[in-house]
Amino acid sequence: MGFENINIIGSTWVDQNGIKILDIEESHALIMAAGYLKHNTLEGIYFRGQSNYYDELRPALYRGIDTDAAKYSREKRLNKKIDEYRGACPAFSKFGDYAAEPLLQHYGLQTTWLDLVDNIWVALWFACHEAKSTRDGHFLHFQKRIPSESNKYAYVYLVGADLERRRKDKPGYWNGENTELVDLRIAAPSYFLRPHAQHGLLFRCKGGGSGRPLNYANQIRGIVRIPLEKAFDWLGNGHTVGVHSLFPPAYYDNGYKILLQSGISFDPTDKNIGVVHSVGA
Repeated sequence: MGFENINIIGSTWVDQNGIKILDIEESHALIMAAGYLKHNTLEGIYFRGQSNYYDELRPALYRGIDTDAAKYSREKRLNKKIDEYRGACPAFSKFGDYAAEPLLQHYGLQTTWLDLVDNIWVALWFACHEAKSTRDGHFLHFQKRIPSESNKYAYVYLVGADLERRRKDKPGYWNGENTELVDLRIAAPSYFLRPHAQHGLLFRCKGGGSGRPLNYANQIRGIVRIPLEKAFDWLGNGHTVGVHSLFPPAYYDNGYKILLQSGISFDPTDKNIGVVHSVGA
């Protein structure tokens, strides 16, 4: 039985750009929709909150390009930047190399990995807020979206990732037929606080002869949308669902402080690779 066939009290199916999306009016329906997929698949099912509907699911490094040449160029520049952080931050020797790129993604670099969470309320928080950044992308701020006729829904994507093989020599890493998955709460020490605060996981698709695909949309298992005003009501105003908690300042997040003080130069002309953000809380 596919996700698109379920019938949950407090929800209705709607068509958006030819895609069936579950429109949810009750918080219990949100939990049931997520639980249905978790119970009825052998994959791991995770969540990604988005402020808009997109028919693609691209990692940041691959956005706005369509050729292998452009992809390889960005990957080469990214790998050089990762090597710089490895060389400048002794803390990177405390965990496996496989976690370096996902960790830097969590702190602002644009990589081949895509952020997920396994806490649906954290996903909903990201769907209800929008990031505002300076032109160079260095300074970041999150603010609540304002409901309007053209800005009325919060979206949560339900994404599947393989859980076929957990590597003992790579804690927090799962290597499957179609995807790789990293749970940074296992792979990285908790002095890198942000991934732990956000229940942070990352995944990426594996590729064939021409490398990994630019678009990971094949892993989307369902999309739900919630009226923005209801989503804010469900989240409430608790301390644990705010910028200060989800993006702990460097005073608390020693790993974040290590990255900020690494001395790695930022090239404002190369926005494709990104930078470790300074997040206002």
